[in-house]
Amino acid sequence: MAIAIDDLNTFCRTYVLPKVVDNITRTGPLVFKLLEKPRKFVGPYYEVPVTYAKNANAEFYTASASLTTTVRAPFTKAQYSPIRANTAITLEGLDMALNQGEAKVLDMVKENVKLAEASMKELFSTDLYNTTQSNAFYGLHTIAAAGTTTFGGISNGDASTWCSSSGYAGASGGPDSTTTSLTKEALDKHYNSGIYGNEQPNFGTTTYDIWAGISAVHIAPYARYTDPKMAQLGFENIKYRNAVLAPDPQCGSGDLWFFNTDRLYFAVVPGYNFKFIDFEYPTNKDQATAHIRWYGQLICESRRQVAWMSAISGVA
Repeated sequence: MAIAIDDLNTFCRTYVLPKVVDNITRTGPLVFKLLEKPRKFVGPYYEVPVTYAKNANAEFYTASASLTTTVRAPFTKAQYSPIRANTAITLEGLDMALNQGEAKVLDMVKENVKLAEASMKELFSTDLYNTTQSNAFYGLHTIAAAGTTTFGGISNGDASTWCSSSGYAGASGGPDSTTTSLTKEALDKHYNSGIYGNEQPNFGTTTYDIWAGISAVHIAPYARYTDPKMAQLGFENIKYRNAVLAPDPQCGSGDLWFFNTDRLYFAVVPGYNFKFIDFEYPTNKDQATAHIRWYGQLICESRRQVAWMSAISGVA
């Protein structure tokens, strides 16, 4: 006889679900890195305090001078709402009945799990390297856009230091879209554009061609795996200064990114980090459907620490 729906749910929660979570969260190197240790999304919004101005009361003074005591409000906050992601796994009632016996039913479930994994992988990866799509993450192309873009509820007029400082071009013009030859000087300046205070980029991604060029031309004598866990998962990576640099198939042509993952990360609603929702039979359909569900958001605490070059055609 066909496997009972309760037995199917028990099997999925016990044996299939750990594999589902493993597959979904460890797809591309950047998705893997950002989801490795997600933070908790508590309340209706995730809020990040942002300092946008100095306290201009700082001064040298003489013994007889009146001290400057102007009221200052140098702080604001970026505010993020959670988004929803879902992949449904549907099994036809007839298929379940025809696939009698444990092995056949389990094979069918595993094949559907593979499809769910591939679909979620495509959803996460394409929207991450993109502008912000409807109902999706804050895409990296939005985060690193020119500084006039309002992001996290903060506009350029409210806080100029909230602007992107991406790229070799420097401070607030968004990504460097003019530099085509990645010389060692350009690579260093691009990395430097993601430094703020004593915080340096600790992770970077690019295309396979650019990654190979950087490895061969600029750091071949020192190339080595720097994150053994990622290497074991098939993600090649080398060390460039303080950053682990990995090729990502979702990077756009000509792209090179540097990040500080203490300032760019996923926040997830507790209990919904790829939560398995049990199979159910609707009253009016001969099919059972389960879901893999995720609630959260990509959080950026500092836009100026996301460095993006977008027009590299060669490494020199």
